[in-house]
Amino acid sequence: MIDYLKKRKLRKQLKEYLHAARHARHMREDIADPRAIAALKEAEAVVREIRRTGEGDVEKAVERMSAAADAVYPSANNSGIRENVEVVIVALAAAMAIRAFFFQPFKIPTGSMQPTLNGITIAAQAEPGLFDRQPLKFVKWLLTGESYKVVRAKASGTIQSAERGRDAYILTIGGVSHKVPVYMLERQWGLDRNHYYKQGEVIIGCGVIAGDHILVNKMKYNFMHPERGDIAVFDTRHIVHPQVREKTFYIKRMVGLPGEKIQIQNKEIVADGQVVREPPMFAKIATDPTYQGHTNAGQLATPDDVIQLTDTQYLMMGDNTENSLDGRFFGGVDRDDFLGPAFFVYWPFRSHWGVVH
Repeated sequence: MIDYLKKRKLRKQLKEYLHAARHARHMREDIADPRAIAALKEAEAVVREIRRTGEGDVEKAVERMSAAADAVYPSANNSGIRENVEVVIVALAAAMAIRAFFFQPFKIPTGSMQPTLNGITIAAQAEPGLFDRQPLKFVKWLLTGESYKVVRAKASGTIQSAERGRDAYILTIGGVSHKVPVYMLERQWGLDRNHYYKQGEVIIGCGVIAGDHILVNKMKYNFMHPERGDIAVFDTRHIVHPQVREKTFYIKRMVGLPGEKIQIQNKEIVADGQVVREPPMFAKIATDPTYQGHTNAGQLATPDDVIQLTDTQYLMMGDNTENSLDGRFFGGVDRDDFLGPAFFVYWPFRSHWGVVH
């Protein structure tokens, strides 16, 4: 009975040794020295035979196999590091898979969906406050998404020129270029071109609140049709309009379904001659002063104008139609260009945090 138990324990230990050796070989088989791989296979065969018969010099065979495994996959003093690296790689692969097939983060860059979802917003703030200095500055940003931004004069002089780029204005002061993000100027105040700035003086300073960061459900539209009222993210790859950026994503509300004729009358969406009141959000947008209703513009410049959607198109509009480049200007979005509906605001931790309605 004692011999049986010893043999059973030995077989179990040898199985674990063999598993470790096979793992080392499989991990490095494509890049290791073929001679080292062959030596490891021979050592494994010896241990496997001892495990089967229970006869042979176990200690010597295991030492030989261990040395051969180290030659293939060195483990001295760095096995812990290697294992941690492997764990990180697996975790990253899992995260990439989740992003590719299930949920993808997306940030709201503009105010086209306000007040349902916020893009970058700013407030006048000439000087930093108590919570705008480290380490409180980082904590404030982490929790609220709010930070203090300032652009100071690098040279003395007046504003000689101001040219608008894609994301920033380039101001020239004293012959030196100054980059000012578009949102700091266009959503705040203008600059006094006659003011003489001294080097180091604040040109513009403000509190900046990051736009809402959302998660998009990439699986839903694989099993369900998009629905009117969905706040959805779509690819702009097939949109032809001079102001629409190529190879990017927009987020808008779905107001028109395939085959429908869409109009805007009295600030309400009209589909095939019927005023859209469902889901209730459409009535809210039309009547709540904070939304200002759907405004006529672009291809729907008058109440009589119509956008005819094809059998595969959906019409997308921002909730803040006073400040939205949307389907009124570029028409319908094809079904295949949708990434999915927004379903959760995960940051910042402000009033919009939580499930997207």
